[in-house]
Amino acid sequence: MAWTLLPAPQDAPAAAASASPLAAELAAELAALVDRPTATERARAAATAAQRANSTVDDWLAACAAFAATAAEPALRTGPNVVKVPLQVLDRVEDTELHVYVPAAAQGRRAPCLLWGHGAGGNGEGQYRWFQDVADKLGIAVLAPTEFGQEPGWGFTPRERQAQLAALRWLRRHQDVAEDAVFVGGASRGGHMTWDLLLRQPDLFAAALPCIGGPRLQIGVQNNLRYLESVATVPIRDLQGSKDDPLLLANLHLCFERLKKLGGDQQLIEFADRGHDFDLAAVDLAAFFALRRPAQRTAIVRTAAVAGEARSGWAEILAFEPGVQETFDLRVGQGQWDRLDEAGKRAFVLDQAIQHTARLQCTMTAPGKFTLTGRGVQRARLLLTDAMLGPDGKVTVQWQGRAVVKKPARSAKVLLTEFAERFDRTFLPVAEVLLP
Repeated sequence: MAWTLLPAPQDAPAAAASASPLAAELAAELAALVDRPTATERARAAATAAQRANSTVDDWLAACAAFAATAAEPALRTGPNVVKVPLQVLDRVEDTELHVYVPAAAQGRRAPCLLWGHGAGGNGEGQYRWFQDVADKLGIAVLAPTEFGQEPGWGFTPRERQAQLAALRWLRRHQDVAEDAVFVGGASRGGHMTWDLLLRQPDLFAAALPCIGGPRLQIGVQNNLRYLESVATVPIRDLQGSKDDPLLLANLHLCFERLKKLGGDQQLIEFADRGHDFDLAAVDLAAFFALRRPAQRTAIVRTAAVAGEARSGWAEILAFEPGVQETFDLRVGQGQWDRLDEAGKRAFVLDQAIQHTARLQCTMTAPGKFTLTGRGVQRARLLLTDAMLGPDGKVTVQWQGRAVVKKPARSAKVLLTEFAERFDRTFLPVAEVLLP
């Protein structure tokens, strides 16, 4: 396949040749640390860069704000692209086939993107055609990775999730993607994928479009429905045939019953005459892709039971109390269990899972003023931008019934460690507060 270089984005920083020597050096160093293959290597490189003698936190802030996708090979041309790239997935490298559609309207600007999951036994080829018209009109890049593993369906495993996130990371280094306009969706296997990624990484996506797939409810590591409260603020459009797998429908009905009580923007759109099928025309795609993820919420709720999946925006659970468990014993008397119908049994299992799930609720009432409440949370941290610090640089946190007052130092290490992982230009924290 012939490749052509992209034109420079219109809102990209000036070329290195016209930048100051320091700015050019920081830009190059920033790109190098972002592109290191593992999180451990990126963290190490960020710590080293933060010690640079001739740079300040403000210098690095400017470099992060100006960061843009590179013209690294292979460059993505307008139209459909097929590339096979080595992706770092957990502790190994997977040579993964990526199908990327780049409309002309996405060139030269920070563009929205859609991560789309194909069905079981399929691949990413031609998946963009579901969205070609709206993508061409609105300038949306469509990424459809072909599953690398041998299992045809979605197995709800860490490897699968990491593979999808690695593919998204790759796209964001080869196409200038708007951080607040990253969407996730998929059909069948891809519908399960969508729910799994969304429930475990809720702060990455502007909205979700799962089709004929759903969340998982079980007593075990695949259970993601227990994290439902974390996505209460994320718009969801779920398309589902009513004659599909009854267990899938039961999970979805329980899911949306709970979401309705949380008061978010979520819709389950069922098709009474369809089985494992859906009609994408039921969604106003132009309105859906106009949705945006807020750069910074003043209130956050994060539920989690797994280290590394406990972050949402500027708040993160660092350690859990002993009662927080992925797998737990279901405690119920036989008589009570027998009196429950199938819907009641599902709700009971979900409630038991939630009791073994940590919950952190954080509210910023004013710059430098925070209130935190938690269940099952042993340690937490806040990542704060300059605008989130108090006028005197101090932070007061109401935590476990007492006021904790701290004055965190502005830190290039905090900024660069965060940026190395997410390179999110809309959220540039310069300080962290650890609790307790």
